Amino acid sequence: MVFTVRAIIEILGFPDTHVKEVAEKVIEKLKTEDRISVLKENIHDPKKVKETFFSCFIEIEMKITDLNKLMGFCFDYLPSSLEILDTEKVTIPVREFHFAMSEMIEKLHQYNITVNNLTATVKNLEKEIKKIKV
Repeated sequence: MVFTVRAIIEILGFPDTHVKEVAEKVIEKLKTEDRISVLKENIHDPKKVKETFFSCFIEIEMKITDLNKLMGFCFDYLPSSLEILDTEKVTIPVREFHFAMSEMIEKLHQYNITVNNLTATVKNLEKEIKKIKV
């Protein structure tokens, strides 16, 4: 099933020129993605959100060829909003749903391993700091 979607992606950082450059790179990367066709794009100018941080929003409409790629887009680009534009009812073949769910589980396992490794690193660093303070 092909999905036509509108997404909003937020870029946060500093300085404002860097934020704008990153937003442009995100659009360019999306244009090279297999099974994604960019239909419309709009990069809003960065706005100051804190003393040194700037935020920039990308509004983008795309055609995404299947549920697996749609979920991959969500994991890889972390849109703050996603709207499916072209259908009221989603009908997905079981095989496509199976692949999408398997991909999601794989990503969740990768994130879990990363979090566990970071947690172990933080604990080791805390131990080292305690040794230095004593």
